Amino acid sequence: MPSPDYQQSAKLFHSATQLNIVIYSHAGDQLLDLTDSGTIQAFHSRTEFHQIMIQLAAQPANRYLHFVTATKLEYLIVGLIKQSQSVGMVVVGPFITNTFNREAVNDILIDNSYTVSERRRLEQLYQGLPILSSTRIADIGALLVNLFNHALVQSQPVKLIDKRARPHHTTLINVSAESQVQIEKRYLEEQELMDAIAAGNKQGVEKQQHSIARITELFSNRIPHQPLRSTKNISFVYNTLCRIAAHRGGVQPVYLNDISEKYALLIERQNTVSGLKSLTAAMALEYCALVDSVSTNQYSPMIKRAADYILLNLGHHISLGEIATEIGTNPSYLSRKFKAEVGLTITDYLNEKRISEAKKYLERPTPSVTDIALMAGFNNVTYFIKVFKRVVGQTPLDYRNSVGRR
Repeated sequence: MPSPDYQQSAKLFHSATQLNIVIYSHAGDQLLDLTDSGTIQAFHSRTEFHQIMIQLAAQPANRYLHFVTATKLEYLIVGLIKQSQSVGMVVVGPFITNTFNREAVNDILIDNSYTVSERRRLEQLYQGLPILSSTRIADIGALLVNLFNHALVQSQPVKLIDKRARPHHTTLINVSAESQVQIEKRYLEEQELMDAIAAGNKQGVEKQQHSIARITELFSNRIPHQPLRSTKNISFVYNTLCRIAAHRGGVQPVYLNDISEKYALLIERQNTVSGLKSLTAAMALEYCALVDSVSTNQYSPMIKRAADYILLNLGHHISLGEIATEIGTNPSYLSRKFKAEVGLTITDYLNEKRISEAKKYLERPTPSVTDIALMAGFNNVTYFIKVFKRVVGQTPLDYRNSVGRR
């Protein structure tokens, strides 16, 4: 039997299922990577797939592995067979089998020694992953075993043309005054939506939700007889508009890259027009919330860069010298300018932002105060309690108890 063409098989599988697929040699080298997400690629690099190769080699050729990582990412893995010999492995995923709320993400952060700096990216990753049922997992596993254990039969298309068909000739139609008004109104509503997102104005975005749904429906016939494809296209456009608006509102591009990537994947995976309408509405609100929570647009360019760096690295050790080096300025000059513009020293600003993150976790019965301190970037729990009491007026434990009584 001839060797299966694993590249063609992988591309066929990826196109049909929209699932990520990576092929490794026995040496652990990547032979093929069909991964749509840069974030997923980063998690792939942290996963010790080569250790799984040993377990896979002990399995019969008709078996596949269902691998769950410490971060709850799930994969299906089969051997790559050439001329009846295993020469590597095929890894499909990641996917998840359940949705993840904030408490579940918190547990993953703690168990894997992540900090609040990784939380937002982790949340975006899980929200963008496909959720597979046990039945679909079994079907995909069976498909993988058969696809990569046998030679791929090359298909050949045969085109049938109905000779009776006649092309429909379209004519140019003058735009009526009424149509012109509607077109201009549509562009005005798009601009109002972008302005609301850029301002972090949730009420303004909600006011435009009806317009978003109406325009999405209007464009569903842009490609004849393909309403789903047409609606996906306009949803991609809205994703871009929202991203541009949030950037204009002062959101650091790292945040925008993650959320834009997440919604691009969610849009492509949607199978209904109604689902896309709901998705675009949620998308606009999430971009707006991002502006409200992490925008630094109120500061001068240098201070904005310093504040962005702090917000992106809250969970890690940050020093004045490190920030100054990152943005290319003198530490003393940065310290003076920051205090004059923000009204706080860099240390006080950093501590206030860390305490703000810590409060979110203290509103729940878990995790522990020690875990929260470490996640928020405090290496010393005693110092965390001292700073928390100075900023909030209560100890962390008193704050948690007071929230629990509300």
